[in-house]
Amino acid sequence: MKICLPLLKTVLLGASCVLAGSGIAAAAAPYPNTSAMGVGHAESTAWYAGCLKVKDAAPPPAHLPAPSAVASLQQCQASDLYYDTKSMSSPKPADWRPVRHCALATQNSGVLMMLYQNGQGVQKEPLLALKYACSIDAAPAEMLGRIEHLQQINASGRGMIDLCDDITSGYMMGVCGAIDARQKQRVRVQTAGKFSDGWPAVAQASLQKLQAAAGKFADARAANETDLSGTARAAMSIAARTAELDLLAQDLREYEAGKLPVSISNAQAAALDKELNAIYARLMKKPVETYAGAVGKDGIRATQRLWLAYRDAWMNFGAVRFPAVSSETWVARLTARRNAQLQELLGH
Repeated sequence: MKICLPLLKTVLLGASCVLAGSGIAAAAAPYPNTSAMGVGHAESTAWYAGCLKVKDAAPPPAHLPAPSAVASLQQCQASDLYYDTKSMSSPKPADWRPVRHCALATQNSGVLMMLYQNGQGVQKEPLLALKYACSIDAAPAEMLGRIEHLQQINASGRGMIDLCDDITSGYMMGVCGAIDARQKQRVRVQTAGKFSDGWPAVAQASLQKLQAAAGKFADARAANETDLSGTARAAMSIAARTAELDLLAQDLREYEAGKLPVSISNAQAAALDKELNAIYARLMKKPVETYAGAVGKDGIRATQRLWLAYRDAWMNFGAVRFPAVSSETWVARLTARRNAQLQELLGH
């Protein structure tokens, strides 16, 4: 399987790099694709026999990209195109055509399975969809689950399939987490653009600084304050980053709708700050963990510095956009959340 590093940079650029290991049949991959299955007896299973029956299925010539276009499509990102098109309100066949051409040119079996099973831009072709499902680099349980899922859909005549419906591994959790994170990022950018377009330039500039600070803090949370020792580490890291950015987006929506935070006194803000310092000091006194992927003091320290920058950016933005809210209120709201994060790390 192909894994692209660093993970967070992959998420920011899109899920295609990660998806390459799960959706694109490598040039020398066997059919059915058992390259990720290790030692076993796949050849004796019912799903393997089913895959052999559709080995010669192929898309109609009219579905293929023009030979002259194949070279230029080699760098396209079929998975990004697929989920971007799927997110459209009413995608037409013409919208799906570039997705199909890209997937065919790059042999992205996962995307081709979805297109032909779901009838996106083409007539449904269950046998062809099965052929592409059998070509995906997958663990045995995942392959079995996906093929059974296809059979259930075809038997009932209802439902659609997604590459992430039947995953079984920590690796694929990361793949699908990256897909979800990318789509959420698109929504966040679109939403922020809609409600900030009419703002004064100073408010727009302040929002950009806040978003930049939030991104750095979210990256640090994902990299430094997430246990990366297990096979699901990619998914956990992505989830940690996404959670921070989603929270910022939620806050902005609520505040723009007039649901501003309840006013906090200086004494309450000071008490929360005192609590933060106490928890942080206890974390710095904890014994150093020795297992791989453990959250360490240096990482917490670096993340705390970025949180302070994020807090200050929020205060500056709040003063510009929501001047009726006191700086103590912003500090207290953010500090209470940070205290909960640090307390959770203390309990590990």
